[in-house]
Amino acid sequence: MNRVSCATWSVTVVIVFTMVAASEFVAFGQLAPQKDPRASERTMTNPETSEAQKGVESQQIILQPAEGYFAAFGGYTFSGKLSTDGTGTFNGVSFGNGSLADSAVFGAKAGGFFPDSLHWFGVEAELFSTTPHIEQQGAAVGSHMRVTTLAINAIARAQFACEKKHLNTVQETERFAYEYVTEFCRLQPFAGVGLGINWVDISNSTFSAHDNFVPGLNALAGVRYYFTNHIAMFTEYKYNRVGFGFTGVQGLANFNGVYSINHIVGGISFHY
Repeated sequence: MNRVSCATWSVTVVIVFTMVAASEFVAFGQLAPQKDPRASERTMTNPETSEAQKGVESQQIILQPAEGYFAAFGGYTFSGKLSTDGTGTFNGVSFGNGSLADSAVFGAKAGGFFPDSLHWFGVEAELFSTTPHIEQQGAAVGSHMRVTTLAINAIARAQFACEKKHLNTVQETERFAYEYVTEFCRLQPFAGVGLGINWVDISNSTFSAHDNFVPGLNALAGVRYYFTNHIAMFTEYKYNRVGFGFTGVQGLANFNGVYSINHIVGGISFHY
C-alpha cells in the first residue's frame, strides 16, 4: 500500500471514529435513565410548589444531558502568507514571502458536548475550503491556489443567560419529591484547537504543484447564540498554519512552503 493510500485510510478511520463517538455519547446521554441525586449533583430546595403540592418539600436536581449538533458556515479569508524555500539543487534559496489574496471560505461541521460534569467540553469534525490565490509580485506572475482542510477539534465552552426548564417531578413520599430540571443557556462563547489535515493545489500558466494529507494547526474561537433549544447562530475566528512540501513540481524547482491564514465565518447550527 503506498503512502497516499495509507494516509487516506488513516484519515477515514479517524473521521468515522470521531463521528461515531460523538453520536454514541449523545445517544447515551439522552437514553440514560434518571437516577436519584448523588453527592456530585448540584441540588437546591425549591420553595415554589404548585397548588396540588402545597406542603410537599421538593429538591431540585439539575441535569446536564449530552448535546449533539451539525452546522454550515461561510465567511471571509484574509491576511494569508505563503513563505517558500527551494529544496534539492535550490536548497536554502528563498522564493519569497508571498501575500495571499483575500477570498471566501465555506464549510460544515458536526460534533457534540459530553454530559454531566463534562458538559463544557466537546469534540467536533469540520471540513472547509478557500481559494487565497498567490498575488503577483513584480515580474513573478500570480498563481491560483486552493486549500481544503479537514479538522478534528477539542472544544471548550462557557454558558451565560441561562434559564431552568422543568423535565419531570418524581414523588418519593407524600411529603417529599424530586424535581428534575435542565439548564438552557442562550449565550455560549467557545474556543478550540485541533489537528487539520490539508490538501493544496497551486497552478498558473507555467507550473502546477500539489500536496495532500498534510497535518497542521487549526485553532478557533467564537460565540454561539441559541434562538431555540435546537436552532443557534454563531460567529467564529479561525487560524490555520501548515508546512507544505512540493516535489516533482511540473515546470518548477522543488520547494517547501509555510502557509498561514485567518478566517472570519458565521453560520447556523442545529442541536439535538
